Amino acid sequence: MGKRIDLHIHTTVSDGALTPKEVIDEACKNGVSVIAIADHDTVDAYNDELFEYAKNELNNLASKDEPFNLTMLTVDTHFTDGYVCELCQNQYDEQYSNVIACSSRQVSEFLDWIKQQDFYDNTTVVISGDHLTMDSDYIERQNATDFNRRTYFTIVNGAAVNEKPCVEREYTTLDLYPTTLAALGVQIERNRLGLGTNLYSGEDTLIEKYGLDYINVELLKDSQLYRKKLLYGKN
Repeated sequence: MGKRIDLHIHTTVSDGALTPKEVIDEACKNGVSVIAIADHDTVDAYNDELFEYAKNELNNLASKDEPFNLTMLTVDTHFTDGYVCELCQNQYDEQYSNVIACSSRQVSEFLDWIKQQDFYDNTTVVISGDHLTMDSDYIERQNATDFNRRTYFTIVNGAAVNEKPCVEREYTTLDLYPTTLAALGVQIERNRLGLGTNLYSGEDTLIEKYGLDYINVELLKDSQLYRKKLLYGKN
């Protein structure tokens, strides 16, 4: 039986009838496994009680004594200037700096809470951004020099061990797929999946082996096989 999915839901944050939490509760009650909240002109639904709901859900999942996954999204730092919530403090001159500090503080407190739970010993936490900040001038406005912009990624309490500890790696988001699986205890043949390399291993990533410029050129080349078979699924 296929999954039940609803990809367009409004909440009381805009013109809906239910609060974000009530929407999630109703989805769970009715077997809807994937939802997308699409309120007009606001991201409040993604921040209202987000971490408290996540704590309740984690405790519920952990109580079932079986493998579990919880994926959650924060969007307050996602766009230019960021979203100022009621927890944000006015520490800095720039709004974006205050939003980043606020989001970081909430994530840190949430992680500290996880570490205090009984399920933590057998739980891996992955914290990852999906792209560079959309406020591309922000770093320049901070007068930062010799700064290499990166997508944030870290693993806490992973099951794997670095074969080359304390070594700075050159990697791309392509490498996060096998690395995340390895952190969960998956054994990966030859430490490669797709174009990615398990960063816990001693194997070179593609850019460590060939350089970033070469990889960028190769990835921009057209592939009829990719377009026909993978992108569009045609025979």
